[in-house]
Amino acid sequence: MRTFIVIFFFAVAAFGQDPRDIFRRAVEKDERNYAVRDQYTFREDSTVEFFDKDGKSKSVQRTTKDVLFYDGTQLEKVVARNGKSISERELREEKEKIDKEIAKIKRETPAARAKRRGESAAAQKEELEGRRQLLEAFDLKLLGDSVVNGRPCWLIRGVAREGFQPKGRRADQLKKFQGEACVDKETSDWMRLDLKTTDTITFGLFILRLQPDASVKIDQTRVNNEVCFPQTVTVSANARLLGVMKRVRIDVNYSDFRKFSTESTITFEEPKIPSQN
Repeated sequence: MRTFIVIFFFAVAAFGQDPRDIFRRAVEKDERNYAVRDQYTFREDSTVEFFDKDGKSKSVQRTTKDVLFYDGTQLEKVVARNGKSISERELREEKEKIDKEIAKIKRETPAARAKRRGESAAAQKEELEGRRQLLEAFDLKLLGDSVVNGRPCWLIRGVAREGFQPKGRRADQLKKFQGEACVDKETSDWMRLDLKTTDTITFGLFILRLQPDASVKIDQTRVNNEVCFPQTVTVSANARLLGVMKRVRIDVNYSDFRKFSTESTITFEEPKIPSQN
């Protein structure tokens, strides 16, 4: 009887949680994470695989990059393609590209810097304003508990709310998703998003169009106990790419997170490319 009472009160405590309040805290925490992420460098390993109509692999393209932010601008250095380090000449060219971009930023006039930072700030504002409409965009239901990367989470399902009127391009994309989210019980970080598209979604001025029923899954990880970063992103979809319909799977892995200071000397370690299975 005592065991039953304990279980009962734990159940009441869990399902007495308001999923909208959990979501609100997660959106606020995500904004704080967003502000800290450009203080880090990291490695991005992306794999793009195309399939024929029967589901057989036609081609695989893999690219490994080192990524950093300098004064609000994202810089990328390619270190490997298809699992093999690029040549010494290409490495020098990639390093020179980064050095030139940083030198250009350092030489900026106040007006030029304000323009560049303003463009970055505008893009960030659009992203954040879209996320802030999450509570308006979805009807939410608390499904129970989950565990992601060893972190106890709330499991919440979201379905696009009928009649939602989005404000902005990012928010307009929200109404075309539905799925589940795992929110860390202790930190309120998004730890997992597992989504499906319900309509066509266009990215990059018609360069990529995801068709309905595309799958998007994002797992995140905590770094230095101060910020949450995407760890893996997987997209599986029928997509129209540059006007051609293709079946595609995209896998992106992020690793080697290191805090960076603009006062430090920028160096990249020699690429360590994981072996192919």
